[in-house]
Amino acid sequence: MSLTFIHDFQNRIYSSLSEDKEIMFIVKKVYIGAIQDGVSPFLLINVAKADDLSVHNIALYEVEFQVSAYAKDQNHQLLVKLSDLIVSNLSKINRLFGGYMIDGIKANNMQFEKAKDLVLNRLVINYKSFIKKEGY
Repeated sequence: MSLTFIHDFQNRIYSSLSEDKEIMFIVKKVYIGAIQDGVSPFLLINVAKADDLSVHNIALYEVEFQVSAYAKDQNHQLLVKLSDLIVSNLSKINRLFGGYMIDGIKANNMQFEKAKDLVLNRLVINYKSFIKKEGY
């Protein structure tokens, strides 16, 4: 399994979210990977797991990822609105990238975490996706 396509997939998600005017009107920035001194509200894209499900002549991968939204304590409603925008955006994502095709993408579940540090609340949207290599 090539890690390059996972990186390209993560960049596709990043592009889709960061080019959405409604989302970017609310958040300051979209991050991939580690955040240092992020100004809230912001989004974080994290690939959690990738499994190679390929058989015979079909290259198929299951990729689990998270989109996390962070906002100040008083902005609980803002996180709910962001979740709707994110789910809507990723359901319409451009499915072709670098010789691969997103065969399916689904928001599996969501978790809301009250701020432990009394500063930022977090809403995590867990996704599962199936990615198939084109022309394999």
